[in-house]
Amino acid sequence: MAEIKFVALGGQDERGKNTFVISVDDELFVFDAGIKFPERSILGIDVVIPSFDYLKANAKKVKGIFLSNPSSQNAGAVSYILREIDAPVYCNKLTTTILKYRNMKYRIKNRENNFKVVNDKDIIDFGKNKVEVFRTTASFPSTFGFALHTESGTIVYAGDYIIDGNEQSWFSTDLNHLSDISKKGVLALISDSEYASRIGYTVPNHRIDKFIVGPMKDMKKRLVIGMFEENVFKFFEIVLQAKEQGRKISIYGKTLTKVVESKIIQDALGLKPADIVEVSEFNKSTDGILILTGAGDLLYSRLAKIASGNDDNVEFTENDIIVLATPPAAGVEKRHAEVLDELARTPAKLVSLSDRNIWSMRASYEDIKLMTRIMKPKCFIPIKGLYKDFLMAEKAALEAGVEPRNIQLVNNGQVLKFTNDEKLVISSEVVKTADIYVDGIGVGDIGAIVLNERKQLATDGAVIIGANIDDKTKELVSLIDIQMRGVIYIQEDNPIFKLMQKQITDILERAKVDGKLNPNAYDLAEIKKEIVSRIRTTIKQDTGKQPIVLVIINEISLSSFYEPKLSRTK
Repeated sequence: MAEIKFVALGGQDERGKNTFVISVDDELFVFDAGIKFPERSILGIDVVIPSFDYLKANAKKVKGIFLSNPSSQNAGAVSYILREIDAPVYCNKLTTTILKYRNMKYRIKNRENNFKVVNDKDIIDFGKNKVEVFRTTASFPSTFGFALHTESGTIVYAGDYIIDGNEQSWFSTDLNHLSDISKKGVLALISDSEYASRIGYTVPNHRIDKFIVGPMKDMKKRLVIGMFEENVFKFFEIVLQAKEQGRKISIYGKTLTKVVESKIIQDALGLKPADIVEVSEFNKSTDGILILTGAGDLLYSRLAKIASGNDDNVEFTENDIIVLATPPAAGVEKRHAEVLDELARTPAKLVSLSDRNIWSMRASYEDIKLMTRIMKPKCFIPIKGLYKDFLMAEKAALEAGVEPRNIQLVNNGQVLKFTNDEKLVISSEVVKTADIYVDGIGVGDIGAIVLNERKQLATDGAVIIGANIDDKTKELVSLIDIQMRGVIYIQEDNPIFKLMQKQITDILERAKVDGKLNPNAYDLAEIKKEIVSRIRTTIKQDTGKQPIVLVIINEISLSSFYEPKLSRTK
């Protein structure tokens, strides 16, 4: 029997950062490579990605990265992983287009040939092991799941999915294909479990058409629909409704624009060039439709910018109906509520769809149970969610017939091993995992110290102190300049201002005297530390704040300021 292990580099007991690795002997198969949107308390961080140290250490063993779809949670980290590892990426044609665009955006070069386009029912041969592609129903067309066929059995990575027997389009699932895979014998099912706590099936709660049909028929109003960029299924619903009413559509968002440029999408929707117009045309219209998109906080930033009147392209008017058609994603719930308040202040009519109205196109409790019954796995591994979600997924798997001892709930870094008798055990081996912060295009250069400083600046402000001393005598030769930002507003006659000046003067004077007695003991760095400590203590006692204190002391040569003697020339 082959030695088979499973480890999550991200996605366990958290929302996002989905990255999972199956090792079969000396071959590694990576399924998805996603990002996580940071909590707003993590200041200045754009996204969080998993640490890829394990993959870098085993780069030659990586046979490929297999992507469910191009959503941020499943593929947002691919550009970052390709910086470190030269590995093939298997995905559909549309995903390839989007990820190549992201690579260009993130300045990733010489990786265009890494993308390998695969289709439903393709079987990728790696010798002893093979990967079979199957299609699932999710928010992106032709979302994939993968069946890894080994000599010890088949491991199914289900990716994102819902069970919808009525869907007959680019979003449909070939249930006969799933049944065929099941007949080969499934050793383990690795299942999305983020929404396992939702009782019932996701269908038909994922559809928004019933919520937009009313505004769509009001031809005297423009319609603005805000949604996350990966919700292409919603885009299909909007386009079909718009074509029925004869309305033109504008798109504000580069990723969705790239999607619509695809011939696959155009053919699927019967789109003509005249159906999609520029944003400037929407501004001139009285019945146009504007689809506003973005990933995570970017969607809310765009909406807030327009709501405040600071956007150069769009302005909301009393002739608009705004439909926020996406429930808040994990990590941006507070931002969602703030933006709703800002939109309510505009003259437009606001319609907001919460998770009570519309469900994300991810597996709910009954979807997980039915997928497990179809696959009939010996073992079950819940992924992508919090621990409470895993418990609900475990319950669904038990009801579907999986034995309790063959269900394992694991954290990031824990290694699952398949035993010779086809059971799952948690190994003593642990893979090191970590959150890597991405700030702009900088990756991993933001540590805990920097984040703490940002929090301190945000809550307590900063004090900047400047002074000049003579480089020879160490005498104070300037006024002491004290600037405060975000602490308190002070004037020169403020008692705390005078107290700090005196404290700094005393420290510099004492250091000067000590330096004359022992020149080698004069240490400007230590003097600055003493000033920082004294000033922070004083401000803490007086205001309760502990600001960051920056001290700049310049040693200058006074001889350079003396007026030169002039000699008369004959």
